[in-house]
Amino acid sequence: MKTSSKPKSITKSINFRFEENFFNTNQTYIHKTSILGPNVELDHNVKIGPFCSIIGKVKIHKNTRIYPNVSIGFPAQSLDTYKSLGSIIIGNNCTIREFVSIGSSKYENGTTNIGNNCYIMSYCHIAHDVILQDNVTLINNVNLGGHVFIGKNAFLMANCASHQFCRIGQYCALAPFSATRQDLAPFCLFSGLPAKFYGLNVVALKRAGLNQNNINSLKHVTKLFFQNKVLLNDIKKLSQKNSEASWGKDENVQKFLEFIQNSKRGVSRKSNSKEHIDG
Repeated sequence: MKTSSKPKSITKSINFRFEENFFNTNQTYIHKTSILGPNVELDHNVKIGPFCSIIGKVKIHKNTRIYPNVSIGFPAQSLDTYKSLGSIIIGNNCTIREFVSIGSSKYENGTTNIGNNCYIMSYCHIAHDVILQDNVTLINNVNLGGHVFIGKNAFLMANCASHQFCRIGQYCALAPFSATRQDLAPFCLFSGLPAKFYGLNVVALKRAGLNQNNINSLKHVTKLFFQNKVLLNDIKKLSQKNSEASWGKDENVQKFLEFIQNSKRGVSRKSNSKEHIDG
């Protein structure tokens, strides 16, 4: 017995409508197989692909595209949490690829927040109360525990992981299969289990418009911190000396020192070698 099938012309028409609406139109689109709760709010030109589930209080801003089988807004993965709490905010121009999960907050007034222009690849898990600032990239299968903070322009490569409450600074890059139990300072490259300092993220810094003087200043302060293990207060004193003013006055050096000063989990000072790596 032969099974019936739709004529090729009809199948082609259905596929065309989905592809055209998802990729080529300038209007909000929700695939008919997706489930959206009553408190989900979509801005202009948001695209929701097939078999997505979005519940809870969720706001998705304009031009964000969510690919198939994404789960957003389900209760925090915590033994004492049984319902969606707080809110989730996803910024403009984000791309969220297949099988990503984004958890709701553990608290009534809490927020899981994804900034603008973030690119989140397949199978990433963003737990409750995580904050991603603008322009963050998560490669496939990155796992972020609850309350993790990722600074702007950070780049986490495939299969990275972060313990809950850790902070990863701006322009940070974390190599594949790396993980951290402490904060990772901004502007740097890290790799390993646990993650170790491997130098500055020079390529990203140059793309961001930092000049050679800026980069040299960051090389100086990271050498003091990671290789020489100078105490933070002593580094700050050195940065204020007239003889060392050129690197100490750099605004990026000040951001580096402020990040360390504000750390609650402690900043990892593990380094790959005794020699300073230029990145």
